[in-house]
Parts: sequence; C-alpha cells; structure tokens
Amino acid sequence: MTLELSVVVPTYGRPDAILALLDQLRSQTLEPERFEVVVCDDGTPDPIQLETSDYPFQLTLLRQDNAGPGPARNLAFEHCGAALVLILNDDAVPARDLLAGHLAAHSGADEHTAILGTFRFTEEALRGPFTQVLARTNLLFDFPGLQHRRRYGWQHFWTCNISLQLSAIRAVGGFDPAFDQAIVEDVELGYRLSKNGLQVEYREDLVAEHAHRLEPAEYFARSHRLGRFLARMYAKHDDNEILWAAPDTDIEDYQARSMQSTVEAYSPAVPKLISKLTSIEHEHEGRQLPHAVCQQLAAAVRRLSYAPFAAGALLELEGHDPQVALAEVGARPARVSIVVVSMDACDQTQRCLEALRAQRPDHVDQQILFVDNGSTDGSVEYLRTQSDVELIANASNLGAPRARNQAISRCTGDVVVFLDNDVLVTPGWLERVLWHVTVDGNSGVVGVLSDRAAHGQQIECEPGEAAAHALASARGSDHHRLFRWSVLMPSFCIALRKEVLDVLGGFDEWFSPWGFEDDDFTLRASLAGFRSRVALDVFVRHEPYRGRAKAERHAELLQLNWQRFALRWGAPEGTTYGTVDWIPALLDRGGWERADLHRSPVGQTAGNCVLLWPDYADAEALEACLRDIVRPGELRNLSLALRIDPVLDGGVDAAVEAVEAALERLHEPGTELNVQLLDVPDADEALAQARVLCSAMSASGAGGPRADWVRMSGLEELSR
Repeated sequence: MTLELSVVVPTYGRPDAILALLDQLRSQTLEPERFEVVVCDDGTPDPIQLETSDYPFQLTLLRQDNAGPGPARNLAFEHCGAALVLILNDDAVPARDLLAGHLAAHSGADEHTAILGTFRFTEEALRGPFTQVLARTNLLFDFPGLQHRRRYGWQHFWTCNISLQLSAIRAVGGFDPAFDQAIVEDVELGYRLSKNGLQVEYREDLVAEHAHRLEPAEYFARSHRLGRFLARMYAKHDDNEILWAAPDTDIEDYQARSMQSTVEAYSPAVPKLISKLTSIEHEHEGRQLPHAVCQQLAAAVRRLSYAPFAAGALLELEGHDPQVALAEVGARPARVSIVVVSMDACDQTQRCLEALRAQRPDHVDQQILFVDNGSTDGSVEYLRTQSDVELIANASNLGAPRARNQAISRCTGDVVVFLDNDVLVTPGWLERVLWHVTVDGNSGVVGVLSDRAAHGQQIECEPGEAAAHALASARGSDHHRLFRWSVLMPSFCIALRKEVLDVLGGFDEWFSPWGFEDDDFTLRASLAGFRSRVALDVFVRHEPYRGRAKAERHAELLQLNWQRFALRWGAPEGTTYGTVDWIPALLDRGGWERADLHRSPVGQTAGNCVLLWPDYADAEALEACLRDIVRPGELRNLSLALRIDPVLDGGVDAAVEAVEAALERLHEPGTELNVQLLDVPDADEALAQARVLCSAMSASGAGGPRADWVRMSGLEELSR
C-alpha cells in the first residue's frame, strides 16, 4: 500500500512525551500501512531511544546536533515518503481519527491549502489556573477565536497540528535555520508560503490536545523570545505587520521608542504579577477560575507581557536588552566626566564646584574638567588650586563649542556631562541622570529640568538653596524615572554616553561663540539614530543672567546663529525665529539625505568653511580642486559649501556622486567630509546663503560662469 501521510515530530529532552505520542498513534483509525512517523531528536544530551520495530507503522528515528525544531523538521522532510506531511508537537495527544481526518480534509483541497486542527489543553493541564487563562484567550494560541472551515493567513501557520503538501514546503526552502528556537519558526515559514498563495484552513474536528502546563514565569520568558524572533522575522522581510505595526510606522524610530518606554514603565511590575499568578496557581490548583477573574488576569498578563516582548525585540533590532540594563543600573561603579565651561563669574564657578562635590554619589568616580575661556577675575587662579579639577585655561574666549570640544579628548568617563558654570546641581541629580543614560542601550542625550531653560524644560522654583533642593526631592519621588522623548535640548546640563559623543564628534564650532550649538548637537544625535530624553525626575538650579549686557549679547548671538541653524537644516522659507515645527519632517527624511558627504559637522568654524563650484562633469578638474582644498589629515577640520546648479550640473545626486568618487580616489575609501549643499536654483539666493556659511572661497576646478559666481561672493581667496 502506498504511503499517503508522513507524520513529522521534532523532539528534545522529552522521552516520556514522545513515547506517549507514539503510543497514541498506534490506535489511529487510519491503517498503519498508509502513514509513517519520522521523529527527529534535536540533540538531546541523553539521546532518545526508540525501538522502531515495535510499532505497527513505519517509524524512522533521526538525530542531529541541537539546532532547533525548524532544522529538525527539515531533516525529517528529507526522509519523508509521502506527498502530504502532518507536523505535530511531541506533547500532542491526537484523537484516534486525527490522521484519517487530515487526509480527508485534503481530498477536497488544492495544493495551496494547509489544514490546521485544534490544539487545546488536556484536562490534566487545565488543572493549572494559569493554563485556564491561556486556554480561554488568545495569549498563546487563538483557537477560541477561530471559525470552523474559515481560511486564515500566515499568522495562523502553527506547527502543533497542521498538514500540507511537502512540495509546498520544499518550494520555499523549508524552515529557516536562523529561527533556531521553538517560536516564530513556524509563522516565518507560513509567511513565505503565503507569498506562494498558501492559506490556512481551520478544522475544529481535527483534534489533538496539548499535554503541557505552562507556568507563569515560563510564559513571560516565552514573551521575550517571541519579541526577539518576531523582530528577526521583521528584519528579514521588512514588513511592519510582523511587529503588529501600521504600514507607515517607522519601526526603528517610533516603534523602538514605544518599546523602550514600555520596558521601563512595566518591567518593575512583571515580577509582582508573576508572583501573584504563581500564588494563584498553587492556591487554586484543580479549581475552575471564575470567568471574571480569568478575564482580569488575562488583561494584566496581556499588558505586562509586552514588556519582555519589547525587550526581546530591542535586543534583536538594536543589540541591547533593556531588561538587563534595568537590572544593572546602579549595581556597578560608574565613571563620569563632568565638563564645565567658565568665563569670569568666579563666585558662580565656586558655587558650581561646591555643589558638584557635595552631591557626588559614593559609587561614582567623578572626573571634573573646567575649560576657562580667558577669565580675568581670578577664576583661573582659583581653579588651579583645586586638587580635584583638571583645568584647560584658554588665553581668550574661544566660545562654548570649542571649549567643550577641547575637553572631550581628556574625558575618561563612560558618561560625559556638559554643565554651565552657573548651574547648581541638587541632591540625587547624578544618580537619576545616570539611570536615564544607561537604561536605554540606544540613549542619546539626556537633559534635565531647571528654573531657566528652553524647549519646555523650565519649571518654576522659589529662590534659595532650600527651595531648589526641596523641589528636586519632590520631582525625584513624584516623577520617579519618568521622562519624555526630545530632539532639541539646551546644553546647560546634558549627559550622554561617551560612545555617543564619539559618533557625534562634538559641538559644531561654526556656532561659536555661543547659541544653537546645543540644538544642532542634540538634533544630530537624533539624526544619528539615538533616542534622547528629558529626565522629568531631575531638577537643577540655573542661576539667572547677571545684568542686561550679557542678556542682550546672548540675544544677538541667538539671532545670528538661528539663521545658521535654519539654513543648515533646511527650515522652510519664512520660518520665524525659534519656530521648530518643521523638525519632525526633517527627521522623517533623514536630515542629510541631500548631502551624503556630510557625516559630522564638528570643527566647522567660520574661518575654514570654503565655498566651491567646480565642474562636476570634469573628473580631472574636480580631483585637482579637491587635491588643493582637501588635504589628508585635515578632513575633520574642514567644511565645504558646494554650489550645485540643479540644471547646469545635472542635478544634486550626480554632483554628490562625482565628489564622493573623486574623494575616494584621492583618499581612503569611506573618507568623511563635512559639506553644505547650495542647490537652490536662484544664483542670488545661493550667494546669500554662501555669505552666511563661508568665510573663504576657491575658484579651483571652476571656469567661466562658475568661477565668476564664486568670486562674486566677495569672500577671501583660500590660501593653501
């Protein structure tokens, strides 16, 4: 008699379960000559032993090194003799007519149909109250919501009790070995099968029971694996539906932020819920849970199980597990570098330093660096006498961006804090800031609240140290570990991981001496893919301006650098000072998509931004131009403003590609160069932009109208 059905069962470490399943298969109504069973032991340390000749049906036992149930099934498929395969779990308890029922169901189905039978828990398993919760809901399998003979998509391709044509499996390459655990490997195969037109038909009359009692802790651990492997599936197929997100959702940005927030908000409650569920498990063993209680518990499980799910997804997508970070925060000593810029106001500097000392946590190794910008009031002399201060003393005011950048190479901490010298830190500030910095493996910049701040970070506080400390304590308790995501932040007190600082490169000195260098810095952190936040549980005092002169000077600098900030980042024409409602659109399009050469604007000072308009189509002239201007070792200290005529130069993409190609021929592949693109069609408008951006020009590589236009800028000729 010809084999009509091959039953495939992977197993690992459960000899009693596989023996029980094989005994159940002895009593099938389907004649034993019409089916075979192929068991694959997935590397059980004490290999499973079966007497294959003891069974009335053909039984094949295979073994492989542990690789997961997917590869185990793939090996079994190689030994299948029937055209139709039925995949079962090793803890399945099949009804006597299960195999005959699957064959009958396929007699009227086409090759693009998989038949899914039921897989409800056994009566013994349902003695567990938590298993009752799973059985009545869709927290594990959604069998209560399925309708008999209705067709479903790949989301219901569950390999607990499902049959289909072996040729369909082979057509898509079988199970993906990258999904090496007993989770998601089945729906991932179903996803690929669905692309070939396969649908899943549910048959409630094809009964197999599930002889497994899932404990609460085991379920939450499973949620972590589910998140991890669904994220792996998403990364493979780039389909938002896999992660239950709308088609237009940015998974790497919005969805990842949501996941991080969920982990932080709900993870502390997960152990408490597991403890409660475990108590119910013991206290109500063998008793039927009331419907209302079951639904209440299901709602809590559904809500809190998303925390480990999100943690698993972030582990897969970004390489870090927020749950691990939550457990480790504060558990080990921290090394923090605090960079303070000062210029005169020696009394403020003293108060700032005294506050840092007073509020230093015992477990923090605190490095304090002061960069003094040409003080003449005794600040330098005072700082030189402080044994716990590393001092960089500039002869003149080099501006806040350059001063901070000077200190970066001296920072030895894993976390770097930038602080103004008119900031007074408060009790508990650093412990809370460090929590926010380290809890998210993709954290960018962390800002705090103060009584003088921009971008919504200002809150009211009464004068005096006592009032500031009281408010800081209240914020720390009432808003414990709360935060809001942010893109733009002032730099009076910000913290970030050193590795983030290494990516960003520092503050852009084009904004010297002060103003919008912090908006530019924090914006670049978001554009680089980091998540920045404002810690709502941290308050520091930011002392008010002294006198009208400083406030007026800062207002002038803000007006000037707003123009630079708006120009750099492409603010819409007519945008008024301080209006930033266009920033989300910038983030959506990636910010520098128009200037692929631009990697990090650090070092882009007004004195070395050079205006060029070479002939991009003339490769030899372009190389000569770049050879003159862009010399090895100077790339990080040089920026170019490239005029690109959308018509004359054949479009922006062509010009940028020409420059990139020339640069790689001249220097190392992957060389980074800071650029601004002047690609507006109107020549006069481009000139106006050039005069804001640049302080030097070069007509090298240009001729005719290009050279004339460059010289019309009135900028100084670059001398090399």
